[in-house]
Amino acid sequence: MIITIVILSLLFVVSMVVNGFLVWFNREAINKLLLVSNNVVDTMGLIEEYNEHLESLYEMEMFYGDATLKGLIDHTKFVLAEMKKFEQVYNLTVDGDIDDYPPEEEA
Repeated sequence: MIITIVILSLLFVVSMVVNGFLVWFNREAINKLLLVSNNVVDTMGLIEEYNEHLESLYEMEMFYGDATLKGLIDHTKFVLAEMKKFEQVYNLTVDGDIDDYPPEEEA
């Protein structure tokens, strides 16, 4: 009887230690995931601002019709569209949907 109580007590202590470790590990993983989510959302905003800046340069009389700028604009739109595909992963910390980015264009 005493051996059974000792074994059960030991198993209880081991279970508590393992559960404590798993709680700590999950909190750390969630914190890292939230950090990544915030950084990706910020990066999307920066790329969108960059795209707007390129488009404003492209529309200037001095650069209007420049193939290099047009290529940069197209490439930026492509990068935004590719990042948009992963929206379900990184929008953990965003309120609502992200509809500010251009829709994916077919080439």
